[in-house]
Amino acid sequence: MLNSLVAGLTSGGVYALLGLCVVLTYRLVAVVNFAMAGVGTMGAFIMVSLMDLGLPWPVALVVGVVAGSLLSALIGSGLVRWFGEHDERTKAAVTVALFVAIGAIGLRLFGSTSTGARRFPTVFDSPAFTLGDVVVPQSVLVSLAFAALITFGVGLMLSRTSVGLRLQALSERPGTAQVVGIPAPKLAIAVWAAIGGVSTLVILLVAPRLGGDFSTLSGLVTTALAVAMVGSFKSLPLTLLGGVLMGLLEGFAASLDEIQKYRGVVPFLVILVLLWWRSRNEVWDTAHSR
Repeated sequence: MLNSLVAGLTSGGVYALLGLCVVLTYRLVAVVNFAMAGVGTMGAFIMVSLMDLGLPWPVALVVGVVAGSLLSALIGSGLVRWFGEHDERTKAAVTVALFVAIGAIGLRLFGSTSTGARRFPTVFDSPAFTLGDVVVPQSVLVSLAFAALITFGVGLMLSRTSVGLRLQALSERPGTAQVVGIPAPKLAIAVWAAIGGVSTLVILLVAPRLGGDFSTLSGLVTTALAVAMVGSFKSLPLTLLGGVLMGLLEGFAASLDEIQKYRGVVPFLVILVLLWWRSRNEVWDTAHSR
């Protein structure tokens, strides 16, 4: 079981990073971005395809991350230009349509689950330390450290810097922010570009363990949304905690033969439980406010 829990911690750090990307996109540009994992997967597959052509992996990495950033910035630019005045549901629906389109294009370019699996570089698979009889790989420390850095670094930036204050103004009052001279469209597109680059790096971290096919990796958006719901799409620390717990839950499920093959439904169960719990609280609050 300890082996499974350690593997769950590796996934947990990655899930936390994906959830943080969802929360930051929602907090900063008021969009629930269903296309995020698809964008990151596209950047990751561009990188590994360039490596297959003989390009050194550091150069291919830079190109892949830039490609993910540009694709995400393009999506953000379209939303700002054509859907800037629409409500959150409409913007979310647009990203769902883009997720489907990116998935179809990715499968056409890179192959299906059975024919398109790629070998991603395993840069952080070396042992970090040993816990009893279990070898803890570097990927556990890297993913958790990266998630913690984003959680607390972005939190400090939003509360302590002028750029952070502008980003908060952009998310809360975009029209007013633009009137007082804050370049709202440029800031929004910069946020989209940053999220695309980080998403690509995150997908590259988890790809070696999940098998490296396009549909599986882009489908991680479900897990990302479940983790973001733990933080109510607002709290970065709770989102970090939710990602770690999600990974541990999957690791625990993988250790039990009876439910091992059903561990993929864990994110859906988490979403259902959170929706039920929050709707229950809303009903309770409504009943006691009369």
